[in-house]
Amino acid sequence: MQMGNQKTNGTTWLVAGSLLGAGIALLLAPQSGRKTRRDILYLGKMAKNKSEQIQLEMGHAINNLVEGISETVEDGIERGREWTDKTTQGVLQALNTGKQYVQKEIEKVMHVRA
Repeated sequence: MQMGNQKTNGTTWLVAGSLLGAGIALLLAPQSGRKTRRDILYLGKMAKNKSEQIQLEMGHAINNLVEGISETVEDGIERGREWTDKTTQGVLQALNTGKQYVQKEIEKVMHVRA
């Protein structure tokens, strides 16, 4: 997931740098005011589109992260349940074995006293 974040972060900086460079070039280029305004509007629309695209990519990345975490948590809960079931069965079996042993010993004592 970190690789995806680095890619998105790099893309963001690339887009921002490109737009900044284009904006500076427009301001310094010798052309009419009308054309400059049109170019600035165009760059603004491009920036808006790119930011929306980056937001979508980040949204998808976050959703993927949440899904991955949810699956990991669900797996952990399931393993915990399985372990609890096994442990409970083991404890009950040990108690039953102990109970049988005590009953046999009581029977021996009762038989000796009789």
